[in-house]
Amino acid sequence: MQKDFRKKLSWSTLMGLMLCVSLVLSACGGSNEGGNSNSSSSPEASSENGSDAAENGKLIVWGWDKGSHDKLMTEFSKNHPNIQVEYVEVSAKDYLKKIQTSIASGSELPDIIWAEAAQRGAIYELNVLEDLGAAPYNFDKSTLLDFEVPLLTNSKGQLVALDQQVAPGAVAYKRELAKQYLGTDDPDQLASMFQSWDDFAQKGKDVYDQSQGKVTMFASLMDAYTILSNQMTEPFVDGNKVNKAEMLDLFNKLQMLRDTNNEAKLSMWSPSWSASYSQDNVIFYPAANWSPEFVIKPNDKNSSGAWGLTVPPGGGFTYGGTSVGIWKDSKQKEAAWTYLKGTYGSEEGAEVSFKGMQAILPLKSVFDDTSKLASGPDEFFGGQDLNKFWVEKVFPSIKAKPVTKYDQDVYAASEIVLQTMAQDNNFDANQALEKWSEEMKKNHPELTIE
Repeated sequence: MQKDFRKKLSWSTLMGLMLCVSLVLSACGGSNEGGNSNSSSSPEASSENGSDAAENGKLIVWGWDKGSHDKLMTEFSKNHPNIQVEYVEVSAKDYLKKIQTSIASGSELPDIIWAEAAQRGAIYELNVLEDLGAAPYNFDKSTLLDFEVPLLTNSKGQLVALDQQVAPGAVAYKRELAKQYLGTDDPDQLASMFQSWDDFAQKGKDVYDQSQGKVTMFASLMDAYTILSNQMTEPFVDGNKVNKAEMLDLFNKLQMLRDTNNEAKLSMWSPSWSASYSQDNVIFYPAANWSPEFVIKPNDKNSSGAWGLTVPPGGGFTYGGTSVGIWKDSKQKEAAWTYLKGTYGSEEGAEVSFKGMQAILPLKSVFDDTSKLASGPDEFFGGQDLNKFWVEKVFPSIKAKPVTKYDQDVYAASEIVLQTMAQDNNFDANQALEKWSEEMKKNHPELTIE
């Protein structure tokens, strides 16, 4: 039948059909409308050759910091002008729920998925992110700073994201109070003064007594928890088992700080906690590299030269940060990988991130020449070069523990427990662990305490 049909077609008819087919195929291959509608789901495919799909497309990004992302895209677009990025604002606190709701309803996720520090473990376990260490991406995790790998890896051992920047943690301090009660406002001398948290607690007791109860080392127990919990290297929940020894050790340290009057019984992130930055009753606060611009300066606007940064007992830690991955069902995977490499995963990305956001990527190659990372004297911080502080004093001591799907609930349960510990001096570490376990099991009855 096919042979007879071909005989009935004239040459002109065949040419007309071929032209129509050619136009249809051309239109299908060239349209970028809708963001996720025009490319193969495999990053190995492209419209005509590998470079076309990698350098063309419209990506959807869900995020909560448009200002910074716009600055980043200004630099990225200079290198990749044909990759469009549509940014959709989603608040950080609602991000995990929106991802979960979209999965449940069968809705599409964005090509580029963000994960805030406390939520990244839970997002990784939803199985919605590409394995960046596998083909065709083949990202070499050995190029990352060692402490970063646990923060970007799911429970299967797959590297599923890259970090927007290193988020190192240390402590900020009020210089006048430090000089008055600790004898120095020099960051190196303060760091060497406290060889352990026992040293810190005892000195805090002296400060409290000397000031007749007006000055404390920390504003709240959660401030201390933020440092201590992030200095630990073992996860608080391993599989479905709570690491009882780690949690009890943490609560014992926090009880010690409470019993020696090292905290002012404020609630972290509350209005009274924020107001304390401009007052003279707290010496130390946990601080990340984002804290000066987003926490300290806004809460103490009229100060200049009043602040410093130093390393706490136990060394640096990771504090916050956002990781970024590729949705495993994206139809724009090649362009998405170009975006990810060009912003966070290569020397090009390191330059783009530093120019766009002054962000330092956790790539080992970035630290081959640290002189270019200097930010210069910051008069608000007594002339300290803040970037130099993070790079030289904090990064070498940072360790990190693996992320888990329980991290956000671990924090919430700890916050409830420490509110009780701060207000009730008879509430000890063992009671704290018991109450913490009860809070965790409300949402996770599968957990076992051993």
